[in-house]
Amino acid sequence: MELNIKRVVYHILDTGASEPLLSDRETDLDADLTEYFTACLEKAFAADDGRMCEFLPDSAFAQELSANQDFIDLSRRIAGVIFEQMLQYPSIPAGDLAVADFTVGGVPYLGVLKLNYRPGYTHQTRTLGNAQYSGMTPQRTLLPGNPKADEAALIDLAAMRIRLIEKRYDMDGKKDYYLSGRVFGCVQAMPEKAKLKAVCETAAAAVREAYPEPESLDDVPPFDGGTETAVDLMVCNQAVDNTIAVEDVRARMRECYPLAAPKFEQALAETGVAEDDRVTVSPARMRKMASRSFRTESGIEIKIPAELCSSDEAVEFIHTATGGLSLLIKDVLV
Repeated sequence: MELNIKRVVYHILDTGASEPLLSDRETDLDADLTEYFTACLEKAFAADDGRMCEFLPDSAFAQELSANQDFIDLSRRIAGVIFEQMLQYPSIPAGDLAVADFTVGGVPYLGVLKLNYRPGYTHQTRTLGNAQYSGMTPQRTLLPGNPKADEAALIDLAAMRIRLIEKRYDMDGKKDYYLSGRVFGCVQAMPEKAKLKAVCETAAAAVREAYPEPESLDDVPPFDGGTETAVDLMVCNQAVDNTIAVEDVRARMRECYPLAAPKFEQALAETGVAEDDRVTVSPARMRKMASRSFRTESGIEIKIPAELCSSDEAVEFIHTATGGLSLLIKDVLV
C-alpha cells in the first residue's frame, strides 16, 4: 500500500477535564511518529471489523467537510463533537485523537484515529531522607503501545466514502454506535464480507450454469473442489493492496469464462454490488482464500494451495460411480 502522510493534528480528549485540549498547529512528525501513524492507518484499512459506510443526505459532517478547507479547524471540530459524545455518555473511553491528511496511491484521504487510554503502572523514584526510594505508581492515560487505533474513520475525499472501525457503547439505555450516527452521519453500506461473498458465489454459479459438463472446461477440474476453487482464486488474484475492483473481476470473467460473463454481470447487479465498486479484503481472508481444505468422512483433512487445485499436474478430482469424489495427489515425496 502506497500510503503517504502529509500532516497530522493531535488532540487530547481526556474526560477527566471539563473540555478537550485542542491543538492549534500541526504535529511535528519525525521518522518514528510518521512510522507509527502510517502503521495505524494501514492496520485500519486491513482490519476485519472495518465497515464501509455512506454519508446520509443530511450529514452535517459531510457538509462541513465539503465547505471547510481549513485542515486544523476541521480537525478541531471533529474532536469537539467526539468529546461532547464522551461527556454525554461516560461509557465511551477517553483517549487522544489524531487527524491525518494523507494519500493512498495518490487518492486524498482524511484519517481520524482515536487512541483510547489504557490503565497501567510506571516507576517512581523519590529521595526519603538520605535514602533512595523506588516504587510503582498507577497511570490511567497510557496510550496503546502498538500502532493500532481502537476506533478510526478513513474518508476517501475523492469518492466521499468512509470506512469505519467503531464500537458499541451504552447510550440511552442500549448498546449503540456513536461515530456513524452521531459524529459522521453515515449508514453502513453493504458489508465487505458480504460483497466478496456475493462476487465469488455469483461468479461460481454463473460458471456452473454456463459450463454444466466439467469436460467443457479444459483447465478447470470438476466443480466439487475444483471450479468453485478456480473462480475464487480468479477473484482473489485481482486484489491489489487487499482491494478488489469489481470491474477487474468482470473483465477476467469475460476473458476466462466468456459464456458465463453475461449471467454473472446480470446476477451480480441483483445483489447490490455496483459495477464500479471496490471490495476490501483483509489479509486474513486473503490467506484463507490462498488454500482449500478437504475433509473425509473418517476425519482426514488435507489442505492444498488454491492455485494447485486448478492444475491436473498436482492433484486430480475423480468422480466415483457412487456419486462421491476422490482426490488423487500426484508426486508425493516420502
